[in-house]
Amino acid sequence: MKTHIYRLTAIAAILALWFMAAHLGWLGKSLLASPGEVVTQLIEGFRADASRSDQVQIHALHTLGRALEGWIASLIIGIPLGLFLGGVRSLFLGSEPIVEFVRAIPPVLIFPLFLVAFNYDTGAYTWTVSLGCLPVILLTVARGVREISITKIEILKIHGVSRAMQGLVKGLEVLPAVFLASRLTFSIALVISVVTEMVFTPRTGWALGALARDSEIEFNTPRFYACVVVIGLFGYGLNFAMRRIEQRLWRQ
Repeated sequence: MKTHIYRLTAIAAILALWFMAAHLGWLGKSLLASPGEVVTQLIEGFRADASRSDQVQIHALHTLGRALEGWIASLIIGIPLGLFLGGVRSLFLGSEPIVEFVRAIPPVLIFPLFLVAFNYDTGAYTWTVSLGCLPVILLTVARGVREISITKIEILKIHGVSRAMQGLVKGLEVLPAVFLASRLTFSIALVISVVTEMVFTPRTGWALGALARDSEIEFNTPRFYACVVVIGLFGYGLNFAMRRIEQRLWRQ
């Protein structure tokens, strides 16, 4: 209960500071919109006659969809590969520096190459997101496998427990690492998705990153902050849901 009170107090304090900064003009209208202006902008997007640029929530849904596509693809590829790498010590030690090197490369640097390779289609965005998430998933899952208790597995072998049951125990041991990798990379996926849209607008035109970029250029601060708030809420909501699932699993 206290945790919720602390969180609500912190949110209320930030909103109050934001309102004061906007109302007193600490940064000026061209740099900071008021909370009321941002809320009005979001409400405008739900009107039947709202323009395309005012429909922030629709742009956010398309951005979220691209992030989810790349994130899910990275999980499908990265989790099995991470399990395999972690299970073979020599392979893990040999590949770890390479994966760390790839992780240090900003995915946006590879994005122009993917645009050409995928003929400026959505695949460029999906695989740029996957490239950014994959090294984190590989390393986190592989290290989770390496931390499996050898003593526990040896005890199971001594007592003649079947290989299937040993595999299940290993799976449960590495499951926290899988959840951790999933939570960490989802935030990464959202960031990469927004940044790539700011670099090049998708053909559909629905992209929160492009909308935020254009709003900033036009000094439309209410729309710009609406973009920031919406994508932040989406990211926090899904991350919170995954954390709750994780907590329930370990509680049981």
